[in-house]
Amino acid sequence: MALPSGKKHNRRQVPGAKASGASAGRMHEVLGLVSMTLAFLVCLALVTYQAADDIIVRSSTPRDLFVPGENQASNMLGLAGAWIAYWFVPRFLGYPVVLLSGFFCMTGYLLFRRRASVKLVSTGLLVFSVVFASAAFFGWTARVFDVELALWSGRLGLGVAGWLQHVFGEVGSAAMLALCLAVAFLLLAEPDLQALFDKVGAWNASRKTAAATRRAARKKRAEEKRASRAEKQAARKKKNERPAQAAPEPTSPAPSEAASARTVSPPAAEGASRTLNDAFRGDAPPAADPEDAPEKDIEIHVQERIEEEHASKVQRRMDIPDEKIARAYRFPPVKLLDERDAAEIPIDYDELEENKRILLDKLDTYGIEIREINAIVGPTVTLYELTPAPGVKINRITALENDLAMAMAARGIRIIAPIPGKSAVGVEIPNRRRELVRIRDVIGTARFRDSDMALPVPVGKTIEGEVFMIDLAKLPHLLIAGATGSGKSVGLNTLITGLIYACHPANLKFVMIDPKKIELQQYKYIADHYVAMPENSEEPIITDVSQALGVLKSCEREMELRYDLFAAAQVRSIKDYNDKVRSGRAETADSLRHLPYIVVIIDELADLMMLAGKDIEAPIARLAQMARAVGVHLVLATQRPSVDVITGLIKANFPARIAYQVASKVDSRTILDQNGAEGLVGNGDLLYMLGSRAVRLQGPYIASEEVDRIVDFVAKQQGTGPYALPPFGDEAGPGAAGGMEDTDPFFEEAARILVRAQQGSVSLLQRKLSIGYTRAARIVDQLEKAGVVGRFAGSKAREVLVESEEELETLLADIGD
Repeated sequence: MALPSGKKHNRRQVPGAKASGASAGRMHEVLGLVSMTLAFLVCLALVTYQAADDIIVRSSTPRDLFVPGENQASNMLGLAGAWIAYWFVPRFLGYPVVLLSGFFCMTGYLLFRRRASVKLVSTGLLVFSVVFASAAFFGWTARVFDVELALWSGRLGLGVAGWLQHVFGEVGSAAMLALCLAVAFLLLAEPDLQALFDKVGAWNASRKTAAATRRAARKKRAEEKRASRAEKQAARKKKNERPAQAAPEPTSPAPSEAASARTVSPPAAEGASRTLNDAFRGDAPPAADPEDAPEKDIEIHVQERIEEEHASKVQRRMDIPDEKIARAYRFPPVKLLDERDAAEIPIDYDELEENKRILLDKLDTYGIEIREINAIVGPTVTLYELTPAPGVKINRITALENDLAMAMAARGIRIIAPIPGKSAVGVEIPNRRRELVRIRDVIGTARFRDSDMALPVPVGKTIEGEVFMIDLAKLPHLLIAGATGSGKSVGLNTLITGLIYACHPANLKFVMIDPKKIELQQYKYIADHYVAMPENSEEPIITDVSQALGVLKSCEREMELRYDLFAAAQVRSIKDYNDKVRSGRAETADSLRHLPYIVVIIDELADLMMLAGKDIEAPIARLAQMARAVGVHLVLATQRPSVDVITGLIKANFPARIAYQVASKVDSRTILDQNGAEGLVGNGDLLYMLGSRAVRLQGPYIASEEVDRIVDFVAKQQGTGPYALPPFGDEAGPGAAGGMEDTDPFFEEAARILVRAQQGSVSLLQRKLSIGYTRAARIVDQLEKAGVVGRFAGSKAREVLVESEEELETLLADIGD
């Protein structure tokens, strides 16, 4: 029964979710549990119906349900169950109503898993139609063949059957009921009946082809064995004839001996003589060849793909203090993305059977016995799960990787030994016809819409067909590598697109560094919505290497300023900080502001490392080490994953990595610390690694036209302007706040405040001077240049270098001169 359902994975509510969202979800769970329990109890009452309980039911009143007294029913649910069974089985539609209780049990399960949809109504009507038609059919059978089926038809089914028989006759009524049942079952079963028939036909044809191949192989082996035995027998006969010619002729046996010899059949006597001769000569007897027995066929079990529940809208919950800003922005609709091709590529069972035969034959050549084989067909590759016989060592299979690749004539195979959580060895073989996974197949799903991730990144689909996403906020940084044409640039576009669909502009900003000047230029049109840039920067997408270094130092400065804010708010993470700002619980809430996540994307790290080297590596390493808590995350991509580009310092802070197809095993070990990426087949085929385990995925494809449509939709809306980062260049680093001739009007007053408090804090100046954060931070930089406060010290307040106001006045006088 094709009831509507989604994927087979749990969704959990984030602990910090709103109370209203948690209450609604909990209400679905409660309703689901209640529905499943009631449906199970009703089903139990129906299947334990006893005709003897009818007398008790007819003689009792509804009051007796609560005070049954001596009225004890045989039903497993007691008198209440007897009432339910009496009114539903003999008085209504008979035993087919059990299907209705099963449907309501499934409905409760979907409510509990929060997967209920409007399709439940139509499905319920179809189930009721099946129940009604079944009861009428049993009633028709009872009337025509004069059999007792009252409990299967019920009073209503028997009456409907009588009416149909009176109107259409026996044959006509049977045809009408059969038609109703067939239509209902067709609507409930496989949506595409022709596709079902095609699959069955293809499967049957593949079975016949495989059987014919096996029969031919067995016949050939039998002929070879017979030829081998004939050669051995001829050799032995020739060897036995040579001593027999030299031996003297035996004397005639005695009559009694002759009679005894005649009781032995000639073939037996010949065999016995040959055995004795061989024994006297000292030759061991050859082992008898067994009869040709039918070859044991190992069936391949194909696992069904996971079908994700599609969603027409993917707008997610937003935690933004300003409701006006939240309502003013409209998320791009899913219809801007291209749909998948109407003709989905079916599973090629002939290819699966052929690959299975080649695998088994090749392993059998090396004496490796396989007991069971399963196949999981993915969009790009098929995973064959091989269960070896007891005693087979895994390294014997892994050592045959190149031999198997040559036998399969595949572009590259990958062996997983063993598969985590299973006592089997996995062999991934590329499909002859690969399926194109579009970005809409990942973003336009209920899994993406309902995810509780702060920064959900749609990586792709697993071999099983499940949508695979990661939360960039928890990784906390991502390293991407892949050769030219492997799908790396498309992967960056899918990452950006997924974040745009998931996050409001008030919650997300991008810093994009594109040395190639062509990959990320489309996004400059949404600079007023999703781009963060330094105040003195002219281009939203950084293409100059020298400016890239300044922008990274600007991000580093932004990180330091955010730590000052967190210290003032007494929080440890950006989530706690924004929650405090939104709720107004912070003591300095008036001087704090909502902070968005910042995702720094560098498209070609190798070009920057070649031109800037250690100057680029230092701010990247510092951001990677410290920026996670303040909501700054790095995404580094390169097509040359060598050790001089992905240095040990960078790798140590990037546990999450994505590897597309690379040129060699050395490059694979550089990015993943293991082999595997060199055997990928390109065009989005990737390995995602977090920790020590690598998962093979098919990355989604997004065309440039789709990106243009999304950018145009966002750009047409009114934006708040780019997010301002601290300026770079001469004003980028601590102690370089600009020339002292252009000091802030509050410079001297701010110096006195910090000297009196002996605390070099930006938030202190905000409170005392009633100014914004950026202005207060610039004043502190100017005070550092003047020697009033020390350098930035992380989450701690800066050290005040001037001990008294008298010393400060002298210093200010020297500055004025």
